Amino acid sequence: MTSLDPTTRPPADAAESARGAVVLDVEVPNQCSADAFDLSPDGRTLVVGTMLGDAYGAELHLIDVGTGHRRLIHAEPPGETQTFVHAVHFDAVGEHIVYALNGETRLFDPANGHTRILAEYREFKDAAHNPFRLRPAWDAARRRLLLFDAGDRVRILDQDGNDVFATSTKRPSTGCWAGALSPSGKLLGLCFSRGSRYKEDDPEVTEVEIWDIDRDTVLRRIPMDHKPHTIGFDPADTLLVATTDSAAGPGAFSLETGELVWHFPHPFLSDRWATCYGWAYSPDGSTLAIGRRGDTDVVDAVTRRGDPAFARRPGDRGGGTGRTRTVRISADGTLLASGGDTGRIIVRKL
Repeated sequence: MTSLDPTTRPPADAAESARGAVVLDVEVPNQCSADAFDLSPDGRTLVVGTMLGDAYGAELHLIDVGTGHRRLIHAEPPGETQTFVHAVHFDAVGEHIVYALNGETRLFDPANGHTRILAEYREFKDAAHNPFRLRPAWDAARRRLLLFDAGDRVRILDQDGNDVFATSTKRPSTGCWAGALSPSGKLLGLCFSRGSRYKEDDPEVTEVEIWDIDRDTVLRRIPMDHKPHTIGFDPADTLLVATTDSAAGPGAFSLETGELVWHFPHPFLSDRWATCYGWAYSPDGSTLAIGRRGDTDVVDAVTRRGDPAFARRPGDRGGGTGRTRTVRISADGTLLASGGDTGRIIVRKL
């Protein structure tokens, strides 16, 4: 099925657009948020994972950034249990799609409709992994793929599907809360937490393990004051970047010392970080895009000063992208795609 959604703003020519200009503004189909989407490496296509009514049934769609045309490429029929699409990613050449459906990570070929399961687990049955928190992810070049599998295993595959690393997330009295692969594909971050910040007899304790993948060893353990919502790395593999579980940040910790290097303070409350639901660096590391409430900030990665080209304009449609959980930048660094719980994805010239 191919269609042009009536809620789509007519696309602009990205090559001729000014920095900050909206290239595409589209509402994704079905009753879902726009959390699970990706921008192809060449920036020409969006892949969107959607869920049908009450999350019974799911669909994958491709959206052409240049025309706004949408094509259904895969449908997951409704069953007895809900079907949550947690993540979707293009591969390095944009021909195959990796997506997470409940506890399964699948490799899908749109050309022939074939699907291969790369990893699978059943939460509370054969793994303690939470699919809403632990999701598959590529490194920057999409040469290595982070997976969560049965038996509380973490695996990393190369481009040919071979295992290059594996470890267990089983720890005494702690659970794996978040995980991330560094842009270089050389480092793995695993966050472990136990207790509660509200219980004096069982206080919250959180720590992030930084693994050297090729050496199969832990380089450093970084204690954190607050349980993070997400973790990741800067493009130089020198900083651990995190948002808090209260959707605030991001903040960056030195991988060498474990100390907090910088953070985005709340504009009014001195004891809190700014609201943040998602973030992404440009491939060259010069730009940091931050998903806020309703829009996306674009800042210089060194000075952390905002780019006025991305400030909200009086004519912008109300509501924006809501809680902007997903931010993607094309491999050539020219396009920024943002999506959140309003169901809209906005692509802008970077």
